Amino acid sequence: MIYTTGTIAISGNTLTGTGTNFTAAGSLIRNGCTVIALTSPAQVFQITAIGGATSLTVTPAASPAIPAGTKYSILLSDSLSVDGLAQDIAETFTMYQRYMSGFADVMNGTTDVTITINGVAVTVPGQKSLAKKGANSDITSLSGLTTALSVGQGGTGAKKAADARTNLGLGSLNDVGFAKVASTVVDSRGLSHVGAKPGVNDIYTFQPADTSTVGNYPNEIRGQWFSDLWRIGGLRGGGQELDSFSIRITGATTQYWTFNRSNSAITTVAGTITPVASDERVKNIIRLISEEEAVEFILGLRPIRYAFKWSPDQVRVGYSAQNVEALDAELIATSSLTVNDEEGESTTYEDGKIVDPGEIGAAYLVPVVQQLLRRVSELETRLTQMVSEDGRKGDGNN
Repeated sequence: MIYTTGTIAISGNTLTGTGTNFTAAGSLIRNGCTVIALTSPAQVFQITAIGGATSLTVTPAASPAIPAGTKYSILLSDSLSVDGLAQDIAETFTMYQRYMSGFADVMNGTTDVTITINGVAVTVPGQKSLAKKGANSDITSLSGLTTALSVGQGGTGAKKAADARTNLGLGSLNDVGFAKVASTVVDSRGLSHVGAKPGVNDIYTFQPADTSTVGNYPNEIRGQWFSDLWRIGGLRGGGQELDSFSIRITGATTQYWTFNRSNSAITTVAGTITPVASDERVKNIIRLISEEEAVEFILGLRPIRYAFKWSPDQVRVGYSAQNVEALDAELIATSSLTVNDEEGESTTYEDGKIVDPGEIGAAYLVPVVQQLLRRVSELETRLTQMVSEDGRKGDGNN
């Protein structure tokens, strides 16, 4: 038998354990046991005194010192004499005698009882302090309960569901079954789940007063953080359908991300993002863009420097959707656009124009560049021919 729990360090004749319990009941560690430190090479010691759960005195002194975290083994029966065997047996019987004494205290106790098992203190209630006594003496098992625990005892005070709901103040069957949820806050359109609505750190459902206007939330989920508010929900269309889904942050400034149902575009404060699939297999290719058409389109573009109304200090470059529409109206998509100016005033354009400037620019510039490259190549060829002809004429004159 060996003992290997934890790790050790040895300095001189002092062995210090980490995660050890040399005095645990039944460990059988005693004076005379051999300790093998698993170093390279291994060092062997003999226990001369047990100082505690993490301390032993050993001989000879460690040379060199054994560092912390070293694995080890204590041989518990390497040189067991008759006296040693008697000591081990006595220690084992003593351990079990303590266990039996503790179990007897548990069975007969009327309060909490603490016993030590494998060196760990465990506190359990005495059997005579359990519920089967006095007014609750009929409690023989969980399946044999005949007296319901009161609400004050942590029960329902009833054995029928309807009576239990009444005792707990839960209302009717439909209320508890969540056929409906009735709000008890001041504003009956909201149900607060954390704190009182609206607080500085609440989340709640909400139904705005105006649910008939196209583009408004018919209902939403809100979360508050001091003066800022986030809102999530669908925006209604002109009938019984939802037009889009929106995530908004309002407060000192307003930010929003609206996912449009009609064209899958994403409308933001900074502009509109239009996801585009490039796979040829999902496109109906109408025709190629000719070089002449591309040149005419590029000549009609009006590059501009501009700033969005909600961010007037950020200068950008590009061109407008109206400019592209004048050149080719088929390239323009329309969607409701809401713009917030610096003062927080909101303006909605129901026929907001959406265009992908990057895709359009690339598509029309490619044929123009191809034409330019071809013409440069033709000019280079012609220039080479002219130089060659001039050379031949010069040779003839000589």
